[in-house]
Amino acid sequence: MKTNELHVGELVRSVVKQSGISLSEVARNIGISRQQLNGWLKKDDLSVKVLFTISKAIGYDIVKEFCQPTETEDKQETKVVLQIEISKEQTNDVLKYIQDKQLYSLLKK
Repeated sequence: MKTNELHVGELVRSVVKQSGISLSEVARNIGISRQQLNGWLKKDDLSVKVLFTISKAIGYDIVKEFCQPTETEDKQETKVVLQIEISKEQTNDVLKYIQDKQLYSLLKK
């Protein structure tokens, strides 16, 4: 899926639809109304916390949709760049999330 063709909320909506879980069920799972979820999905700038919350509700890591691998011409390696803005208070939670997905050891090198 090409992230530059959709805004963030529409990309998330598409991923949720592909998961086979209804928006109503996602909203119930995270403890908000369907209207509030729709409001989130109308935005083109969702927080990492919202992305992680929806990811957990559907059992799929939405954040990886924003990591587009590119091949370097000289080394034929894959490069993935992920930039997120989080508060200092969220740092440990985000690192734990990455660690649980076994990416932490790769990113720590």
